Amino acid sequence: MFIGFLAIYWLFRQTPKFQNFLIILFSYTVIYLMAGTLATEILFGYTIFVFFITKMMNGSKIKKFWLILGIAITLIQLSIFKYYDFFREGIKYSLDAMQLDSSGVMANIIFPLGISYYSFQAISYMVSRYYDEYDVPQLSFMALLHHLSFFGTISAGPIARTKSVSGLTDIEGNPCGMSEQIISQNPRRILFPTIALCLILLALIKKWWLAGWLADHWVNPIFANPMQYHSLEVLVAIYGYTLQLFLDFSGYSEMMVAFGLLIGFRLPVNFKAPLIAHNIRVFWDRWHISLSTWIRDYIYIPLGGSRQGFIKTQVNLLIAMALSGIWHGSSVNFLLWGVLHGLAIIWLNCTDKLYQNIYAVDAKHARNALYRHSWLGKVIGIFVTIHFVAFCFVFFRATSWSEAIQIFEALAYNHTNIAWSGNPLFILALFMIAWFIYPIYTRQTLNIIRLGSLLPKPILISLLFVCLMIVVIFAPSGIPGFIYANF
Repeated sequence: MFIGFLAIYWLFRQTPKFQNFLIILFSYTVIYLMAGTLATEILFGYTIFVFFITKMMNGSKIKKFWLILGIAITLIQLSIFKYYDFFREGIKYSLDAMQLDSSGVMANIIFPLGISYYSFQAISYMVSRYYDEYDVPQLSFMALLHHLSFFGTISAGPIARTKSVSGLTDIEGNPCGMSEQIISQNPRRILFPTIALCLILLALIKKWWLAGWLADHWVNPIFANPMQYHSLEVLVAIYGYTLQLFLDFSGYSEMMVAFGLLIGFRLPVNFKAPLIAHNIRVFWDRWHISLSTWIRDYIYIPLGGSRQGFIKTQVNLLIAMALSGIWHGSSVNFLLWGVLHGLAIIWLNCTDKLYQNIYAVDAKHARNALYRHSWLGKVIGIFVTIHFVAFCFVFFRATSWSEAIQIFEALAYNHTNIAWSGNPLFILALFMIAWFIYPIYTRQTLNIIRLGSLLPKPILISLLFVCLMIVVIFAPSGIPGFIYANF
């Protein structure tokens, strides 16, 4: 379907406005096919609401009222769809206690596709319009439809901003605000076609081959019945889920970046080698970057950021990270996951502060002191960080608190009473090899792709086609859904 859209889209190379209309049409078709009529109606109605709010802000003496109203309605809508299950039992109990009919309360509410992502994009846009930011003009209704429904971001991000922001860059490291790209009347062109096609190929390998294999053979069966497996197999599942989530989500994000390049749009890069981060602070600079920068700009900084003293800064961090956990879902496990990451960052900040006081150095010198001073410090930092991340992801993957505890119990006690059924030592060895190769892969991938682009086009196209056929022929049957589409 995308290939057909691409062919029609480039027939109108000289008319970006009509290309935008085609993008809107294609995006709504994708949403309808993936999630049905209700999801399209909710998104369309919400877009009308956001357009109305930003229009009312123009020249208004009560701009703050309109902003608060816009954000409040957005959060109420998001909460109803995202957290209804969490409150459903309590609502039913209260109605039963008042002897009122509670039968309708137990009905399931369908979660609209992409609501977590376009809600955050809309809040960002409304805040920008409130402050009359020069690089975020008032979008026309069609431009706003384009921005909020764009098929490259609707399902699982990245959370694209109308403006360019620090830390959020395209594949070349350049700013990539969406408003300028959407409203530009300059004829578009395909951007970095070789890189785009190679990213799609790598994304298919990541998602279809590697993440799917890990899920089917290790993660899903072991998380379903952890007490039946040896401790080493449980350890493989813990590492495996971290790797599965990374391969799944980064593969999806890279595929969307590639699709954007093929229609002339630069989408933000969402991952920058997070699994070799040397501390948890750096991990969050590299993992789900569009979410972490959004939380920084619209939760952490409005709370006061680092402007109100050391202790208040840590409180702000904890609140921001707890809310990042809640954004992922209503389960207590997600809240705990966010709090654990917040506490880890606070611990890191406290150790930096202690180092600063003991050695009488400035804050900049105290940060990352262990990492800078020796290669052993680098290795230890990366080792500790990846293990903290992996063990926290147990709460992310488990469907309940008791299931997460079972995983840890199996890891702690199943080393003598159960024989392993697979070959966990071999898989752990593969993980170790991959860990050593990964830094080389992250540094050299784009360079290798650029060298490949120097080949004659017929040879390059033939190579890419052969690689694609190999991926399709030898891939597992069926394509599982993307994990982050559930958030």
